[in-house]
Amino acid sequence: MASLKDALLKAGMKATEPVKKQNDREKVAKKDITESVSHQVQRNFCENCNQVRPDVEFYKHRNPTTDAEWICLKCADQLHILDKFRQTAQSDASIKQMFRREYGETMKIAVQKNAQVQRSSGGNRDDFNGNR
Repeated sequence: MASLKDALLKAGMKATEPVKKQNDREKVAKKDITESVSHQVQRNFCENCNQVRPDVEFYKHRNPTTDAEWICLKCADQLHILDKFRQTAQSDASIKQMFRREYGETMKIAVQKNAQVQRSSGGNRDDFNGNR
C-alpha cells in the first residue's frame, strides 16, 4: 500500500514550502544599512511647542523666554524672533519657497540639499548665546 503522500501527489496536489522558509528574511550586514540610509536629513520637530511641523528651522537667537533652537514658523512669530537669526533653510516650506514670516522681514537664504547647521567655535561676542 502506498503512502498518503504518494496518493495525494498522484491526485494532482502539490507540495508546499514550510511556513518557516516563507517567513525567513535575507540577512543584511549592518554596514550596508548604515552606508545607504542617511539619518535625520531634515528636522521637523519644534522644540518650543513639542510638535512635528513642516516649517522648523534652526534659529541662533538671544530671546530669554525660550532656550529652544529648532523652532517652527508659528512659534518664531509668537516669540518675536527676527528672521535674521535663522541659520538654515532645510524645511519643506523653505524648499518649496513657501516660507513667509509674519513678524519682520523674511530673509532670502540659499536652499541647499542636505543643509546642515554650521556652528562656529570662536569666542566672538556675536556667537554668544545669552540663554546658556
